[in-house]
Amino acid sequence: MTIGSNEGPPPPWPEVHSTVLSTLDALASSTGWIPTAATVGIEPIFERVLQQVCQPQGVSPEAYIDLITRDAGLRRDVQKRLARLMENPALVTMRREAQRREAEHQLQVLHYVISGQEPPEWVWASIDEEQQQQLRDTAESGEERDPVLLPRVQRALQKLATNPTTYGQCEDCGTTILLERLQLVPWAECCAACQRKREGTPDTPPEPQVLVTYF
Repeated sequence: MTIGSNEGPPPPWPEVHSTVLSTLDALASSTGWIPTAATVGIEPIFERVLQQVCQPQGVSPEAYIDLITRDAGLRRDVQKRLARLMENPALVTMRREAQRREAEHQLQVLHYVISGQEPPEWVWASIDEEQQQQLRDTAESGEERDPVLLPRVQRALQKLATNPTTYGQCEDCGTTILLERLQLVPWAECCAACQRKREGTPDTPPEPQVLVTYF
């Protein structure tokens, strides 16, 4: 571990790092952070931890990030704790519920645009008048009508209406579809691998996932 420079006393990096890890471990045993993480992600939680730990030691969170960016061992220590937080069952459930609500809104708007059928009132209540008019103009023009996409959107809405727990589950292998995929393709019936099989395209290994992208 690089401790400091020849000018002045070295920063207390061993103590800072140890405190960051112990703070993240303590969070994993609590629940108060979960609603925030479910709403805005884990990054603000991590930023708050760094501020609370670094400032009393007279160092900046940015300097600590730079340190662990250059040290793979320290970086793994932190990533392991952050991954544990992200895998918290209560957080995963909350994120799934939030994604279902967001997906239903996206699907209702898309259904209106490609079918011309008026969406539920709660959809209109969630967007401003200018956006409402833009959607009406698009729906009335018929330019976005898509007979191929329409039944897929309707099927996803049916799942959300009748059995929400099945939404987001791959119809072929039964695994949970990644939230990132559902955010991009809220009508997805399959995980990416099974979709490639359906389309007859090569199943290339996915890129390694990095749960936290600070470093």
